[in-house]
Amino acid sequence: FIPRWHVFTPWGMAAFLVFLIAALAESNRSPFDIPEAESEIIAGHLTEYSGFKYAIFFLAEYLGLFVMSAMAITLFLGGWQAPLPFLEIVPSWCWFFGKLCGLIFLFIWIRGTVPRVRVDQLLGLAWKFLIPLSLVALVVAAFWHLSRGWSFQGALIVRWLSGFVVVFGAYLALSDGLTQSAGRSKRTYVMAD
Repeated sequence: FIPRWHVFTPWGMAAFLVFLIAALAESNRSPFDIPEAESEIIAGHLTEYSGFKYAIFFLAEYLGLFVMSAMAITLFLGGWQAPLPFLEIVPSWCWFFGKLCGLIFLFIWIRGTVPRVRVDQLLGLAWKFLIPLSLVALVVAAFWHLSRGWSFQGALIVRWLSGFVVVFGAYLALSDGLTQSAGRSKRTYVMAD
């Protein structure tokens, strides 16, 4: 009953997570809208343009969001394919646009609920978590592809378990390393007299 989409593989779920976070950061959407943050409000296009020119910038941001969502659907969510075989009576373009609306809703929901991160938090997330997790997902995807020819009894279970253990183990190790305070001491605040 599980569709044969890439998101339903161990490496595909990790790659989909990395892709969604990178798409949010690339489109300058909250929580990664650092160029338009309150501390940076005096720089950038927000002070230079108003009216129709500002609307063009805003529309370009949403167009980029639609493109990123369409790429995520094509790469990870089966594109125009129905999730179950008996649902193939629905036209394929309806499935694609339904998935597109779902991802756009997810991006808008994240913008409305998640607070903004600082630049150092974004860099820490990218260098300590996203890049190593994407490299692990790449190695597991290569293993997944090379092990398709296995024909012994239980080969599918071995593929799933080994892929899941490697990706989930890397996720746990990276998230634990991300939350530890890398040997820094706790900040002390000194108030003026």
